[in-house]
Amino acid sequence: MRAFNALLPEVSPYRIDASLPPEPFLGPHDAAVVMLLANPGRSVEDQAVYARRGITERALANAASTDGMPMHYLDPALGLETTPGGRWWRRTLGGLRSLGYTYGQLAARVLAVQFHGYRAEAWKPLPITLPSQRHGFRLVRKAIERDAVIVLTRASAQWLVAVPQLADHRHLLRTNSTRNPALSDRNLSHKGWEKVRRALR
Repeated sequence: MRAFNALLPEVSPYRIDASLPPEPFLGPHDAAVVMLLANPGRSVEDQAVYARRGITERALANAASTDGMPMHYLDPALGLETTPGGRWWRRTLGGLRSLGYTYGQLAARVLAVQFHGYRAEAWKPLPITLPSQRHGFRLVRKAIERDAVIVLTRASAQWLVAVPQLADHRHLLRTNSTRNPALSDRNLSHKGWEKVRRALR
């Protein structure tokens, strides 16, 4: 990370904040709905969030888990609703609540895989492939094997190179907006929304 940051201006939005725990994947690894993203964003509030008791430990436990864990940002017991991550995930998955699910239920039904798990204000691919990325690519290949619904939201070109099988996956979806990763009936095609609805049941 130091070598990558050294190539960038001091104020570059692409600089990685290595002081925060990486979050390459969130959610159970066998989820029927899988979201593919670029990397976690960064906020000026993040340091304070991870300074809270138990939050860094939960993030690291999630990253190290063999089977994955429910998304901690949606866990009401952790009180992360008003944090940047809590707001972002509620906005991104909020459309699924119209199907009758609570955020707690969605936390255990959706897997999010980042192309890389390190926080930065803006997305830029790394010049190397990290071990956590290789594991993320394996999770996506396993999702294809079990015929999961996969929603490609960001870093499309990089994902299709890293996991070529995605191009032929019959349940690969894309959001209508490349800037908005929200899973909703307005941001997915009618057919795509129906696939997500059936997969979550």
